[in-house]
Amino acid sequence: MAEVVSGSDLINEVQARTVGLDELGRVDAALAVSRELEAAADSVVDHFVGQARAADHSWTAIAELMGVSKQAARARFAHRVERVSWGGIWVAPRLAACLDRAVAEARDCGDDEVGTDHLLIGLMEEGVAAAALERLGVSATAIREAMDDLFASRGPRHEDASQLPAQSPTPSAHIQLSADATDAMSGALALSRSDSCEVLRTEHLLFVLATDPGGRARRILNALGVHVADVKRELAPCLPRTRRHHRRRGRARSAT
Repeated sequence: MAEVVSGSDLINEVQARTVGLDELGRVDAALAVSRELEAAADSVVDHFVGQARAADHSWTAIAELMGVSKQAARARFAHRVERVSWGGIWVAPRLAACLDRAVAEARDCGDDEVGTDHLLIGLMEEGVAAAALERLGVSATAIREAMDDLFASRGPRHEDASQLPAQSPTPSAHIQLSADATDAMSGALALSRSDSCEVLRTEHLLFVLATDPGGRARRILNALGVHVADVKRELAPCLPRTRRHHRRRGRARSAT
């Protein structure tokens, strides 16, 4: 069995993060570590609830284990563990909504392909990625303005999302993912599998978009003053394998 992180390990982690800070600084760091642990614990529960649902166990049976009602269990987990097919890939419902928005955005621009820039603005729809981007000061309006500044706009834009088509579009022969967007989806899928996730989620796609140095999405984030390190920091609690990898790599550098 893997070793469980102890209280002393966590205290050492906080102290390592707060060299040179006063007591209040250490309290702030301790709260951050606590939030990371809560997010990691939630992802563990999500993972196994998703497995139970994939094995056709009912919400009633899952709710009984948790000591809550069926409705409460469904409300807490359904949006995180249920999955839908989008372009042949199993994705979380929130990511499906974001991808639908990306397609609508591309159509609104008059583009014949969904690019990584459209994927980025689609991620503002809902989910972990939307929350992370909002905390970094990014908005859908700011992304659109950066798109117009950086790339030639080939069609009229609606003033707000309420004017966009009401249907939920999916990839078709009429509008497909660009080569870069396809690569981004493939990279996000590989990342989700490396973390043993049952479905592709918004945080996986945002991580890949932000870390692709040549992509349009990354160029937009750069223009908005959002650095890769900022995105990694925001997503670290939701991407434990990525967090562990960077921590090991950082320790290896400090040892040399």
